[in-house]
Amino acid sequence: MQLWAIAANTYRENIRDRVLYSIVFFAVLVLCASLVMEEITIGDQDKVVRSVALGAIRAFGSVMSIFLGIGLVYREIEKKTVYTIVSKPIARWVFIVGKYLGLMGVIVTMIALMAGLYILLMLTQQGPPAASVYASWWMLTVELGLLTAWAILFSSYSAPITAASFSIAVFVIGHLADDIWRFGLQAESEQVRQFAGVLYWFLPNLSVFNVHDLAVHHLPIPVEQLIGATGYGLGYTVVVLTLAVWVFSGRDFK
Repeated sequence: MQLWAIAANTYRENIRDRVLYSIVFFAVLVLCASLVMEEITIGDQDKVVRSVALGAIRAFGSVMSIFLGIGLVYREIEKKTVYTIVSKPIARWVFIVGKYLGLMGVIVTMIALMAGLYILLMLTQQGPPAASVYASWWMLTVELGLLTAWAILFSSYSAPITAASFSIAVFVIGHLADDIWRFGLQAESEQVRQFAGVLYWFLPNLSVFNVHDLAVHHLPIPVEQLIGATGYGLGYTVVVLTLAVWVFSGRDFK
C-alpha cells in the first residue's frame, strides 16, 4: 500500500508540472508541422512525415524522462519532505521504487497522448499505422524506463544540473555504443581500447531499442528482437534501480 501511495502521489505532482506540458506542447507542434512537410518535400513524402513525427515522439519522450527524473529525489530533499518520509516506518526501497513507478506513469501517459495524436494525423493522411509503429512505441517505453532509472540514480546523490549532465551523457553514449565499440577495436592505443570497452560494457546500449527505420518504412520488427531488447531493458533497469536504492539508503537524513 505504501508503494502505490507514493507512486500515486508522485504521479499527481508531476502530471501538473507546467514545464511538462510545455514539452508536450512543442511535441504537438512538431507533429502537426510534419504534415506541412508533406506538401513541400520532394521524394517519398509519407516516409518523411512518419520519420519526423516518430522522431519527435522519441526526442520529446527522452527529454521528459531526463527532466522529470533528475529532480525527483532532489526536490524531496530540498523541500525537506524526505525527512518526514524516512522518519516513518517506510523502507527506502519503497520510496525510490514508488517514485519511479509514479514517474513512469506520467511518461507513459504523455507518450500515449502523443501516440494518439500521431494515429489521428496518420488516419487523416496515410491510413492506419503499421504494427511496427506500435512496437516501436513499446521499445521506446522500455528505453525511457531505463533512462529514467539512471536519472533517479543520479538524482539520489547529486544536484539537478549534475544529474542532468550525467543522464545526458548516458543517453548520448548509449546511442553511440556500437560506434564506440567499433572505434575501440580500430584504435591503436591499448588504453583507448580498454576505455571504449568499459564504456560499452558498463553503460547501456540504447541502440538495441532503436527500431525507428523499421517503423518508418512499415517493415516488421522480429519478435526475437522485441523479446531480447525488452528483457535487456527491464533487467538493466532493475540493476540501476537497485543501485539507486543502495545509494539512497546510504544517505544520512538525520
